[in-house]
Amino acid sequence: MEKQEKQKTLISRSQRRSFCGALHTFAMSVGITAVCMLMTIGVLGLEEPAAEAAVQEAAAFNTASQTPSEPAPPAANGQVIPMGKAFGIKLFTDGVIVASLSDIYTTGGICCPAAEAGLRPGDYLVQADGMEIQSNAALAAYIGRSQGEGVTFLVRRGDKEFEATVTPVFGEGAFRTGMWVRDSAAGVGTLTFYDPGTGMFAGLGHGICDSDAGSVMSLKTGEPAAITLCGIVKGIPEEPGQLRGYFSSDDSMGELLANNETGVYGKLAEVPEGTPIDVMAREEVKAGPIEIIASIDESGPHAYAAEIQKVSNTDQPTKNLVIKVTDQRLLESTGGIVQGMSGAPLLQDGRLCGAVTHVFMDDPTRGYGIFAETMVEQCRNIEEANKSEKD
Repeated sequence: MEKQEKQKTLISRSQRRSFCGALHTFAMSVGITAVCMLMTIGVLGLEEPAAEAAVQEAAAFNTASQTPSEPAPPAANGQVIPMGKAFGIKLFTDGVIVASLSDIYTTGGICCPAAEAGLRPGDYLVQADGMEIQSNAALAAYIGRSQGEGVTFLVRRGDKEFEATVTPVFGEGAFRTGMWVRDSAAGVGTLTFYDPGTGMFAGLGHGICDSDAGSVMSLKTGEPAAITLCGIVKGIPEEPGQLRGYFSSDDSMGELLANNETGVYGKLAEVPEGTPIDVMAREEVKAGPIEIIASIDESGPHAYAAEIQKVSNTDQPTKNLVIKVTDQRLLESTGGIVQGMSGAPLLQDGRLCGAVTHVFMDDPTRGYGIFAETMVEQCRNIEEANKSEKD
């Protein structure tokens, strides 16, 4: 569930600070948009005021009564180690994504060269005049040097690629194209499980999406990182709550390998401790009592009572379960599901059945969940693909 705080800056202005420095402290959340992420946006066009949006963070796993103290035993087929640990996410896109378009005021009138060239929000700009686009700042500098000459972009839209030539215009003291672009995201999510069979982790239960374009962000590189929780905004109807926190270390916890509709997946630098448990098949998950394993502060993960109200065995990959928090402790602390619990493991009858993905706007005690089996299948498919690439 994957929410987030955004920073928009005109990249044709002064040089950006380092990515890590820009992400020192932020609010973390889960919820309707995507993962908890903090967007760093560059602009090619008219300046827009800085805007903030929720960032998504997540709760961790290790119940108070089940805190692991010994290395994990070997896992049987199909078993995983449930986690729920809150973790930071730093993601860099493959190319830059067109977040939005805006008009440019020139002496000759109002125009938007990017729109006139056929570009849309959600498009990825992979190359400019045959050269790989490294960052927002690099692209802004290149356009600034164009002197109004057309720039030919290699554009990826969905699974198709094509070329589009954008002719910058001079407005407000610089050559501009009318594109707001983004090359990175950061924030917090929850580690759902670790798969001893593949050495992979899975988290969030939904993809990290671009909040403006509304599409899952294309991953070039990324890493999980340690975070510290430092507060809670309690959820109320129409105003989902959120967990607050900040990156607590510059050290990487591993590597992100995939960001797709069902979550984020990758490798951890250290094998986590914990006891492997069985994963429920989709057809076994039923309405009834469950536990949400969540961290809402620095005391660590705890188990909270909840229930599955509805199970939907459809082709919908992520919103398979309607869940309701019933634990009075969690309701008093957070109001229910808050932005930041995305990826929190769900246990039924001692087995992993799913993960939290969304909170309902009108009722923060309720939300959606994804089948755990879906995430396990994705995890193992990604590991197979990763091994094939290396071979």
